[in-house]
Amino acid sequence: MALTIDHPWKTLKQLSIPMWFYNKRDQKIYLNDPLTEKMPGDARSMNVVEAKELIHGEDFNVLGAMLQENSRPFHLNYRLKNGTGYRWMKDMITPFYSDSGVLLGYSGLSVSISSCREELDQLKKSITEIGDAFSSANGQSFFNFFVEYLAQLLDVNTVLVGELTGDDMDQVSCISMYHDGILSSGYKYPLDKTSCHDVLEHYECYYPRSVQSVYPDDDFIKQHHIQSYLGKALLNSDGDVIGIIVIMDHEPLSNGPLSRAIFQILADRIENELSKMKAETELRRLSQYDSLTGLAKRDYFSILMKEELEMASKEEANLGLLIVDLDNFKMINDTWGHEKGDELLQEFAVHLKRIFARKKCVLSRISSDEFVVLLKNVSQVDEVCAMADHVIQSMARPFMIDRKEYYTTVSIGVSFFPHDGKDEDAMLRYANAAMQKAKRNGKNRYELYDSHMSQEIREEMMLKQALHHALDKEEFVLHYQPQICGKTLRTIGYEALVRWEQPAFGLLSPHYFIRLAEESGMITQLGEWVMTEACRQTKEWQVNHQRPDLKVSVNLSARQFADEELPDKVFNALNQSNLSPESLIVEITETMVLQDFDRSIDTLKKLRAKGIKVHLDDFGVGFSSLSYLSRLPVDAIKIDRSFVNQIDAGENDVAIVSAIIAMAQSLGLQIIAEGVEREEHIRYLKEKGCHEYQGYYFSRPKPADCVSL
Repeated sequence: MALTIDHPWKTLKQLSIPMWFYNKRDQKIYLNDPLTEKMPGDARSMNVVEAKELIHGEDFNVLGAMLQENSRPFHLNYRLKNGTGYRWMKDMITPFYSDSGVLLGYSGLSVSISSCREELDQLKKSITEIGDAFSSANGQSFFNFFVEYLAQLLDVNTVLVGELTGDDMDQVSCISMYHDGILSSGYKYPLDKTSCHDVLEHYECYYPRSVQSVYPDDDFIKQHHIQSYLGKALLNSDGDVIGIIVIMDHEPLSNGPLSRAIFQILADRIENELSKMKAETELRRLSQYDSLTGLAKRDYFSILMKEELEMASKEEANLGLLIVDLDNFKMINDTWGHEKGDELLQEFAVHLKRIFARKKCVLSRISSDEFVVLLKNVSQVDEVCAMADHVIQSMARPFMIDRKEYYTTVSIGVSFFPHDGKDEDAMLRYANAAMQKAKRNGKNRYELYDSHMSQEIREEMMLKQALHHALDKEEFVLHYQPQICGKTLRTIGYEALVRWEQPAFGLLSPHYFIRLAEESGMITQLGEWVMTEACRQTKEWQVNHQRPDLKVSVNLSARQFADEELPDKVFNALNQSNLSPESLIVEITETMVLQDFDRSIDTLKKLRAKGIKVHLDDFGVGFSSLSYLSRLPVDAIKIDRSFVNQIDAGENDVAIVSAIIAMAQSLGLQIIAEGVEREEHIRYLKEKGCHEYQGYYFSRPKPADCVSL
């Protein structure tokens, strides 16, 4: 066990000035070596009776009374026996207490000023010079000065100042170390089974000799043949350990009292400088790194990227840039609240760190839901694209937020240096253009930048501006595509599909504006208009063509579905049009449901309780979990057109369609096939038991006035 400051006499007896200590526990007075030499005889301790024989009786009684009355240091003049007479002494007497406030005893300093003048002068000189260093240097330069100065002052091999670091605060990182005449920094001193552990545990550790025998597993002590050791913990203003000062030497420490005195006096100044340095480091970290995710902020990323581009240009190296955007993140914030949204961002940042852990790269969060990855030392663009694809595939697993599973996807844009751009602005702009195209093409994918994308971005900005007034100007229209019963070849209903009659660009499909509506927040208003208009038109057809059995399918957006007031808004649209709930079908996707599975079930149950049917759209392109599907209150699934179109193109795709039909039949669900375009599709689907179709084979989507019933 290390010699620690758990009792004052362990420290006081090592001083080079005459000292005594009265131990209240055993009622003995202990003398250190300098005082023993001045006393008659060679006793190093005495009891109260023996002390009374040395001190004049009157003075001894005064001393007893003053010890009872004083809880603070005080001076005492007394007569000490000297041969046949007495000589006057003057002691400074100081009480010592334990951490719990129990009185341990009293120390007495009995010394003439001349006996310690040399040490006092040295202390004064050291304090002055260290103080000058504080005013002329700071940070690293100060610590470099301090360790070198202290090593020369105390004539020791090694002085180090370190801070507590490591994920578990299990090591000391040297800010500055002076060892055998050489200044260095960065050395990592482990705590386990080393002297540093005892310093941090007890705030001080002192071995004037034979320290190797106490710490045989301390590699530094063993490697450098250290014999003496003195370490002191550095504390911040809250009393927390933040670092350590250590002096070591390969010889026994001969000037221990002076070293300890200097340590004690200078510790607060060193602590202040270390606290200041750590505060500056923390401020710098906060200015450079995102407090939520720990990734580089945009401004700091910009600095790092410029440095990497400059280096890559000199070395003729390649760089890859990925902009990764979380799909539908605004809806997550609106539905779950910003607190849960922040948790998702944190989880996703950790996810990215894991994926790119073995890559030389820079990660950054550049906006609310946008992340950037700058890949270094890439040989070709395919390597960057492979990493983008890896990120997308990795999103198949859910994130756990508040003990709930949340599935999300990402859209990624890729640019490549030096092929696509030569500077930071161009690389970011091009990667962003590619990411926007990935979103336009359905999200959950990546796109590699090409030169045509810049024009697409400009057109998109024009559309985004025009979108804000499109509803007021009545520029949206609905087109209807029939759904056919394969057994009777009769139209059983229509799917309502929104189109935008944009004055500058003509008739636009949802591919061009739905994402923009989601980003702008207009998707909710647009969705409500589609629901109201589709219900109104269907009721008109039912009355005018005597088709009360006619149904209409309306697609819900993710934001609509996340709206807690959705059921009431749907019921309101039905009431306005006087359309029966049995005539309405709402279509949702797997991704929308899985974003909050429990809430989704509640919403669907409310709709179905009124007689509204629920169809699961685009089935097969999402996660298609049988366990989830069996719990979902839905009436039908729609096989995605991408599978139907491949029915006569490959055995694997045929097997997928067959499996989806079999799954739906086993759950008692209705099956509708989208994208039916050829006779071969109908033949195969009928053979497998699917008898409801929708696709160009029967009709393209048409405006209401072109629909024939």
